[in-house]
Amino acid sequence: MSGTIKVLPPDVVELIAAGEVVERPASCIKELVENSLDAGATAVTVAIEGGGLDLIRVTDNGSGISPEDMRLVFLPHATSKLGRAEELHTVATLGFRGEAIPSIARVSKMTLTSRKKGSAAGMKAVNEGGQMVSLGESAAAEGTQVTVRDLFYNAPVRRDFMKKPQREAALCAELLQQLILSRPDVAFRLTSDGKQLYASPGDGKLDSAMLSVYGVDTLKALVKVDGAGAGMLVRGLVGIGEQARGNRNHQHFFLNGRAVRSGLLSRAVEEGCRHRVMIGRFPLCAIVITLPYEAVDVNVHPNKWEVRFLREQQVKDALADIITQAVSEAPLESPPPLFDKEPARAQATVTRVEPEQTQAEPAQLSPAPQPAETAKAPRAFVARDVTREEARPQEISPAPVTPFIEEKAEQIHAPQVQMMQRRLQVLGVAFHTYIIAQQGERLLLIDQHALHERLLFDRMMASADTRQPSQTLLLPQVIELDYPDYQAFLAYRKDLVEAGFEAEDFGHRAVRLVSVPVELGEPLAARSFTDALDELRGGNKLDSRSKRERIIMASCKHAVKGGERLPDHALQALADMMMDENTIPSCPHGRPIVLELTKRELERRFKRIQD
Repeated sequence: MSGTIKVLPPDVVELIAAGEVVERPASCIKELVENSLDAGATAVTVAIEGGGLDLIRVTDNGSGISPEDMRLVFLPHATSKLGRAEELHTVATLGFRGEAIPSIARVSKMTLTSRKKGSAAGMKAVNEGGQMVSLGESAAAEGTQVTVRDLFYNAPVRRDFMKKPQREAALCAELLQQLILSRPDVAFRLTSDGKQLYASPGDGKLDSAMLSVYGVDTLKALVKVDGAGAGMLVRGLVGIGEQARGNRNHQHFFLNGRAVRSGLLSRAVEEGCRHRVMIGRFPLCAIVITLPYEAVDVNVHPNKWEVRFLREQQVKDALADIITQAVSEAPLESPPPLFDKEPARAQATVTRVEPEQTQAEPAQLSPAPQPAETAKAPRAFVARDVTREEARPQEISPAPVTPFIEEKAEQIHAPQVQMMQRRLQVLGVAFHTYIIAQQGERLLLIDQHALHERLLFDRMMASADTRQPSQTLLLPQVIELDYPDYQAFLAYRKDLVEAGFEAEDFGHRAVRLVSVPVELGEPLAARSFTDALDELRGGNKLDSRSKRERIIMASCKHAVKGGERLPDHALQALADMMMDENTIPSCPHGRPIVLELTKRELERRFKRIQD
């Protein structure tokens, strides 16, 4: 009886190995472009058709391939970048395994044309399915051009598992983002079906690379990072506040010129930004790290995305400290003009003022979004005395609150007397986050963000069933997207409309946003729209999130933030609203709103009384 274990045929082994390296068109481009960079290229052009499944062409101006190496380049594990096992500890090149060209050739129809610098003529090799078809001299420019056609033509199961061409094109664009940001000194160009998606100048400046990927509006809002620690140098750009995103798609890390994915580095950046980014949001960043080669292992996986650090905790702590220092020195964001396009209303609101403003100037808190059909042109505010009954806030709205006014006893009705008896006296605020208030013999600490979030949530939930599914913006917003987001917009327009987002193609990665789901409101419409695109890019459906969850997200976004300076009358108004509306003592996420300390507890702690 013969055994059941058999050695696989060479062609099957080669297909399996190729599948580890070439997962999809984007991974094919990654391998080819890395070879170009290792060859010293300063200009790389990538062209794709059909999302890269029909055609991938990578052209560079690098050193080229010598005629004697043209045949060897198609052999597995043939490389000029590695010779001995000891060299794995100091790998400085992006490619080093000798797997890229043979793996791609095994699952495609490949043409490789190259001319060594200084050579009189070039060479051209045609390979189909791993078999050399032809090899000979050919006219060629200095450098190398690799053309890949019909990717996975001989692996139909793998091809069937590829996504739609638009999605594969978006994944290719995401890869080019990484490459552009990792090598600002190289001029990259990406075209898809003849349309140019990206073009970077190659001037060596990270700012220029970021401008090519995200546009001028995003670049202006980013914070520069520059520091050192744990034996590494760190520089880059980070987006906090309004630039934070709904997921980690926009976090880019580069280690010794190599684009990498690292949960360790993501956690370090998020820890460094924790006081400047809301819970549930993630900082946008492009972080460039230089570290001794022996302190990091890049030989973890054939895709070369993953790395391991010799001293992980030290790296994490040092990076977090560098990011903390950078964002702490960045100025606090000015509040967005939330009410420029909002209707004025008779109800009172809490408002916000910047430190340089006078107390009399109205500051503003975000209101609960209003239905489009009620929108009118805002009217100017004229201060006037009102009775307490008029001043009691029934809804957070853009009209400023009138400071507390002493009234004559005969003017105060019974309900007002009751309100005054249980009214909180605001004593101050700690860390521009926690309202300190007194009520009788109780001392209260109130989280201003959690309280405002709860108030907004309750009101939006109460009116959600009566509102239309979408709200037309008073003034449409033109939003510049990166290409993956733009491609998601084109591919998922129907899903966006069903979720309440209506937008028009504005050309060259820009869209004109016309309406948003009513529970999200107008003030942060653009950010809500880009969050929706990120969800779709991640393979999630917008209708998978319940109405309650969407309203939780909206109330959190619209609420005043911890660390924001509020004037005294705004703090008092928030405290009054909490008492008037019998607010549930926790925010929609479940965090407590109020911490209480009684007079008796204080006296016991100061040993004024005995237990």
